[in-house]
This record gives sequence, C-alpha cells and structure tokens, in this order.
Amino acid sequence: MNAHAADARRSFLKTGLALALAPAMTVPAMQSARAAAYPAGPVTMMVPYPAGGPSDVSARILSGPIGEALKTPVVVENLGGATGTIAASKVLNANADGNYFFQGTQNELIIPPLTNRLVRYQPDAFENLQPITITHLVLLVRADLPVNTTEEFLKLAGSRDAANSLTYGTVGVGSLYHLVTEYLGKLTNVPFTHIPYKGTAPVVQDLVGKQIDFTIMPFQASMLEMVNTGRFKALAVLSKDKPAVLAKVPSITEIPKLAQFEYASYAGYFVKKGTPAAIKETLNRAIGQALQDPAVIAKLEADGRNVSKSMTLEQAQAAYTDEIKKYKEMIRVTGYVQAD
Repeated sequence: MNAHAADARRSFLKTGLALALAPAMTVPAMQSARAAAYPAGPVTMMVPYPAGGPSDVSARILSGPIGEALKTPVVVENLGGATGTIAASKVLNANADGNYFFQGTQNELIIPPLTNRLVRYQPDAFENLQPITITHLVLLVRADLPVNTTEEFLKLAGSRDAANSLTYGTVGVGSLYHLVTEYLGKLTNVPFTHIPYKGTAPVVQDLVGKQIDFTIMPFQASMLEMVNTGRFKALAVLSKDKPAVLAKVPSITEIPKLAQFEYASYAGYFVKKGTPAAIKETLNRAIGQALQDPAVIAKLEADGRNVSKSMTLEQAQAAYTDEIKKYKEMIRVTGYVQAD
C-alpha cells in the first residue's frame, strides 16, 4: 500500500469512528440545545374541561401573563371527558419537551389512576411545575334541613340507618367530592347515599329544589347570595385557612374528631415526567412570575380562590408527592375502586 492510500485509509477510519461515536456524544448536547432554545414557538396549556367552566376561567386568566413571561403565545386547549383523563393521556402521549403543559388537580391526576383500572397512567407520570390556586370546599345543606351546624348535621345523619340515610349529590362517581364525602362518612361512622350528576349546575339546582339533602363542592362567590337569600345553608369550609369571603363560615376542622379533615381542590401546572430540567425551570419561573401579577391575583381571588405561593420545582414536587400519599390513605379507608 503506497503512502497516499495509507493516508486515505486512516482518514476513512477516523471519519467512520467519529460517525459511530457521534450519537452517544451529541445526544446530551442536542437535548441541552433544545432546552436552551425553549420555547421555540407557541406552547399549549391543556385544560381537561370544556370552555367556560371554572378551570377554563383560570386558564384564560393565566395564559396571557405566562405567555408574556415565556415571550411566546400560550394556546389554551380544552379537552373534556372521562374526569380529565382523556386530556391527561394526550399530554402523556406527546413528547416530554414542554410544548404541552397540563392544568390539573387531584381530581384528574391522582384519584382516577388510583381508583380506575381503565386509566393507563399513574400519578407519578406527571411532575409538578407550580401550584396555582386553592379552591375551598364547602358543606352545603338544603334550606329546610333541621340543622345549623356541622355537629347537628352529623347527629342527624347518624340517627338514620343506611336505608334512610341523608342523600348527597356530586359531579360524578369517583370524583374528589364523592370520595371526600364517603371518607367523612367512614370517619364519623355515618351512612350517606350518593346521587351522581353530570355537572355542578344540576347539583345546585336539586339542592335548591330540596331533591337532595346536602353536597360538598368547590366554593364560588355566587353561592353567598344563595345562602343569604335562604336557598340553601353553608355549614362548613373544609379548610383551616379560609379566604376573607368565607370568614363567617366555620371550618370543619374545629370539630375535634375532624381536626385533620382538611381538603381543598389544589390546581397546578404539570408536565410529562422526563421533561428536561432546564425546560421545567423556565416554565416554573414563567408561572411564578404570572402569579405575582396583581391583576391576575385580583381576578383569581374574585371568585373565592386563594392564589398559591410560588414554589421551587423541588417544593412543588414534594407538595404533589404529599397529596398522592393523602389520597392513597383516603382510598384505603373508603375501599373505593371503580368497576371496570
């Protein structure tokens, strides 16, 4: 082999070796480059309910300010159905690149996968970017139910047997409000009869119409007018820390045996597990910045919600992990699992 041929062979071998090693050497660099370039275009905020509902209202309030912080449009996509699991599954079927982030609560992310075998993901398939709001739960009873306190309510309910128990309505079987009420019954050894509905409006309608005895549901400012005009009664808030608008309604935790019975609907933003840390940090900062906007705070609090404090990614994930543990215990005590 002459010198020229030998040089050509060495060059060819070096090139081949470089190409062989290139994927292993450049994949982390490529991931880092994508994260550094994020966002490269509009990102989508997935909302697991139809337009016009409370979740959608929060999304519309926050999408603009988050987009301003990201310097790119945030597009709200509404995809309802199956207690939010259809929307959650769509996010999980997309790439873990931050181009989709999910607005969710325990009602979509924790309870369905722990109670329904048909749901194909587990709560830890998502990672928490940032909590956004706390929606307080209230115990409401029909106007003519002969009780004015939670203690009187539980005494009346405890005087009934299973065949004649107090009836309660919720937005659906397996919902947060269904499980919370069943858990209350287990802890106080009181029977209740569940009447499921397809939304909040018909529950309120039948409570006002005295077709059901009570409900536990998310508080909305419009409820106060209905309480003040005698259409139903508000006996308790299921939180120790209450917004000013609920200052006159007692906390259920004031009852000694229910001191730890504290529940609310905690909304936050989530991404698919495996999303690069740099992308999660970018989203965490943008959401945190939006939550400090006085106009955003005013709009979210106008309907009785509390705005969550900004958290680091580590704090947000720890809070989510604690919520998962809390609901696993609730499901263990109630023994609730949906039929296939």
